[in-house]
Order: sequence, then C-alpha cells, then structure tokens
Amino acid sequence: MTYEDLIQSMEAGALEKIAEIQSNAGRQSEGIIRDAEEKAKKIRDEFLDRARATVADQRNRLLYKTRLDERSADIAAKDEILNAVYSRAAAYLGEIREKNDYRSLFARLLSESVKEMGEDVVVLHVDPRDEALCREVVPQMKGTFTIVPDIRTWGGVVVSSPDGQVRIHNTLESRLERAKVLTKREICRILFGE
Repeated sequence: MTYEDLIQSMEAGALEKIAEIQSNAGRQSEGIIRDAEEKAKKIRDEFLDRARATVADQRNRLLYKTRLDERSADIAAKDEILNAVYSRAAAYLGEIREKNDYRSLFARLLSESVKEMGEDVVVLHVDPRDEALCREVVPQMKGTFTIVPDIRTWGGVVVSSPDGQVRIHNTLESRLERAKVLTKREICRILFGE
C-alpha cells in the first residue's frame, strides 16, 4: 500500500470515527435533552400543582370569610330588626299605665307574684305612680302586705320576703326581658321565615 493509500485509509477511518462520535454525541445530546425536558416538565407540573393547591386554599379561605361576613351582616341586620321590634314593644309598655285596662293588668301581675311567693307576709315594691292603685287592689287579696313605693317601672310589682332574701320581679320590663328570650325564635320565624 502506498503512502497516499495509507493516508486515505487513515482519513477514511478518522472520518468514520468522527461520524461515529458525532452520531453518539447526537444520540447522547438527544437523550440529555429528552431527560432535561422530562425533568423540566416534572418540575413545572409540581410547581403548577402547588400553585393550584395554594390558589384553591386561598379561594376556600376567601369563600369561607365571605360567607362568614355575609352571615355576620345577616345576623346584625336581623338583630337590628329584632331590637326595633323590642323597642316598639318597650315604647308601648312605657305608656301602658295610661290605658284603661292597666288596673286589671296590675292586679293580675300582683296576684301572680304574691301567689308565686307563697308566703302570707310580703313586701310589695311599686312605682310611686302605682301606690294608690296597689292600696286599692291589696284588700281583695289574702295576706299581710307592706307597700313600699321605691322602684321606677313602666308598671307591675316586685314582691319580696320581709328580709329581702327572696325577690320576684313581675314588672313590665322584666316580663319584656323574659319574652325576648322566650319569643326570639318565634319572632324570627315570623319575620324571617326561619
């Protein structure tokens, strides 16, 4: 073989080796790129999943807060309406002494209280405006009564034992307060359909 043939053979071998190296390098780079793309996709998917979870969590918190705010506003509005109802009732009760049937109402409140006390000797605490009325009603009842005009009330009476240990409040104010507790659910049902 001649020198030129030898060089050509070496060049051909080198070209083959270069082609083989380039081919291997191409395959390796494609594999590296494919691996990198798969890793990038996996990382991107993980970030997207975390971002979706964070957004969903924030959305749920906002929805909960919004519902809570709506409920609080709804409760506040209903309380305002209920307070207006009770204010109107209080205004009516504050003027009841001037009504024609106050005498019978006072007598009934007094009788209920004395009966509930269950003692023969009691102290009747009344508004000074009801003292004369109380003195008219008491003789029709059994027991020994001391009338003390020492309270301010829309109407009614506070009955106590002589030592003051037991007190029964049967004033219009105390009855309204009890009615608020007992009738709130019914009033809400009527007003708000609950």
